[in-house]
Amino acid sequence: MSVTQAEKGRLQKKVARYVWKLRSEMWLSRWKVDVLVTEYPGETESNLAWISPTNHQHRAELEVATRVAEEGGERLRQTIVHELLHLYGRDSNDVIRLGLLKELSTSAYNILWESYRQAMELMVDDMAVAWAETLPLPDWGTP
Repeated sequence: MSVTQAEKGRLQKKVARYVWKLRSEMWLSRWKVDVLVTEYPGETESNLAWISPTNHQHRAELEVATRVAEEGGERLRQTIVHELLHLYGRDSNDVIRLGLLKELSTSAYNILWESYRQAMELMVDDMAVAWAETLPLPDWGTP
């Protein structure tokens, strides 16, 4: 089901307030997180959300899939907690993503980055399960 621009705007405001609440409760208040509700976060059909931290700043853009934002409940909480946890790993990511790029061959860099990215994703998944249970659910969508 497609939502109107007005509905999408209202939903985006609700999601942003919820993200800011979780951000604060996860000790990430120094981060400025801009929130967008979009059909395809990270331009990938299968993503539920996508966070893009800005290099060397405490700023990020968080895109949340419309379908997850509308649903609310545990799935939205888990999704947002997962994405916010990536902010803790930003500096570690930058060591590899920015620091090693100029030092390694393209093939060596690609192998290292993909291995690191997969390991980081698994760690964030596990941490999100533990964190999410301690945080409030959004006040809309499925219970």
